[in-house]
Amino acid sequence: MFLDEATIDVTGGNGGNGCVSWRHEKYIPMGGPEGGDGGYGGDVIIEANANTDTLSDFAAKKRFSAEPGGPGRGRKCHGHDGADLVLFVPTGTIVTDATAKEVLADLQAPGDRIAVAAGGRGGFGNAHFKSSVRRKPDFAEKGEPGEKREVKLDLKLVADAGIIGYPSVGKSTLISMVSSARPKIAPYPFTTLVPNLGVVTVKGRQFVLCDVPGLIEGASEGKGLGDQFLRHIERCGILIHLLDLSRALRPDGTIDPKSLIADYRSIRRELSAFSPRLAKKKELVVLNKTDLTLESLSPLLSALKRARITVAASISAATKQGTDALMNSLLPLILKERSTKLQAKPSLKAVIPTLHPQTAEEGMRNFSVEEKKGKLVISGKRLEQFTQMTNFESQGGVRRFRDVLRKIGLLSTVERARKKGIHAFIGQIRIDLHL
Repeated sequence: MFLDEATIDVTGGNGGNGCVSWRHEKYIPMGGPEGGDGGYGGDVIIEANANTDTLSDFAAKKRFSAEPGGPGRGRKCHGHDGADLVLFVPTGTIVTDATAKEVLADLQAPGDRIAVAAGGRGGFGNAHFKSSVRRKPDFAEKGEPGEKREVKLDLKLVADAGIIGYPSVGKSTLISMVSSARPKIAPYPFTTLVPNLGVVTVKGRQFVLCDVPGLIEGASEGKGLGDQFLRHIERCGILIHLLDLSRALRPDGTIDPKSLIADYRSIRRELSAFSPRLAKKKELVVLNKTDLTLESLSPLLSALKRARITVAASISAATKQGTDALMNSLLPLILKERSTKLQAKPSLKAVIPTLHPQTAEEGMRNFSVEEKKGKLVISGKRLEQFTQMTNFESQGGVRRFRDVLRKIGLLSTVERARKKGIHAFIGQIRIDLHL
């Protein structure tokens, strides 16, 4: 099944909990704390893969989670880090944050990848909190929850040239004759229901052709199949616009150019309406099915030229007449277009690094306090992370939590709100009951 759109929920792995452990060895009566830290949760990574050509893997399964980090252990043993979850998508996939409507990455080449959901940090074990004033820390941190995000995937096929035109003009026949692609071919409109890719070899070089389902008037507004697949020719450097000679033949065998001119202008209007970028792409107009008439094509070509339609080639895809010459003339144009794209394309790092909040107190001072509907809401990235990772079931953990809030000047604000009967929340966690 061909699928070019999908929306999925991704969640990074939770960090492992820190460990509370004490050193117990013979002849060492006061060994002290030795609890290790929890491991980092795995990231969710989306990677472009050349062997994948559809998003159908995301049709049934919509939720993906990376492996959580392992808990810390005694003797200061660090928990294992969770494995990253790599989701493979076709080249040409655009990754967007579905909530913020922000484009995260455009994965155009095999191996391009991006981390879309970061794994949580592992909690510190009690060995981490030992100090000159805290000799016996009896608490450890919980692991940080992994990042959650709704991601939209949009596939725009990557091809060097796209074949466009009205239904049944011979697009599928042409791609089947010049490449090893074998699309369905039948004598009725809309035979092609999904885009087809074919690799063409010319003079030892290769390029990719894309056969797009037939366009009709109103395609940009959803008529026919155009609105679903016009996106796939946005990446094509060159458009091959096929015109069907049979639509210009009168019953008596003479040729009327008016229908071809109307067809051409109709398709051009749809391209402009869908995307201004499509209208500006280099286009080769090709006249197909020339084997259907013995009449001279010179009057037709002259009439089309007067209508500002310059025909680059006349072919018969069914008999392969002129197809090799067309591909030979297409190759230098494609190579030039590739060179232009390479110069303009910014380099994409293998993985966009995920920056975790700092663990220092200074990071917690960056917070805001706002009263909403009788609630005191406190926001701050590092402070919210700290709250999530605090183990409120441990008295030592609660004391540390109070100490930090006092140092950053927040405890007095929370206590004043509590005296007024206002509940205080840090992020989504209600904290006044714990203080």
